[in-house]
Amino acid sequence: MALASGQMGIHSGEKHLVLGLDPGRDKTGFAFTDIDGNLQVSGIFPSSERAAFFEDFTPYIIERNTVSFPRNAVSCLAFIAIGDGTTSREFSEYVRGKAKCQVISVDERNTTLEARGLYWKLHKPGFLLRLLPEGLRVPSRVLDDLAAWAVALRALKKYRDISRNKL
Repeated sequence: MALASGQMGIHSGEKHLVLGLDPGRDKTGFAFTDIDGNLQVSGIFPSSERAAFFEDFTPYIIERNTVSFPRNAVSCLAFIAIGDGTTSREFSEYVRGKAKCQVISVDERNTTLEARGLYWKLHKPGFLLRLLPEGLRVPSRVLDDLAAWAVALRALKKYRDISRNKL
């Protein structure tokens, strides 16, 4: 899929993935999406292991929605979206030094709430849980990776809004 825009650095059919990051003091969520926002893989890594993550992210994967995912996915990035919350300044500086693509900051307010909705989208609740309102359902794991997916979705929306206004 080829896209063209200088604003976010998306201009090659080869660069077809977005990496969303939700950095925190102890752990960082990550989510690779396609350019349409569909989750490909996501996971959580200890924030202290960010160098290891950029070398090989596969040990940290929690969700996988594709059979084959490139081990060199970091080289296929259209851009990286980083949530602007806890420790994001330091983390952004590190990523900008490592990345060969555009790195953008995204407002991450309420991404944890969005992550709950994304969790239930991926893991359909059973019959009894469906009787509860979504806000009362508690996911069975931490959701930092899905918060990173929400960050990536916000970045893609921002990109699309910019593109529409240019036409």
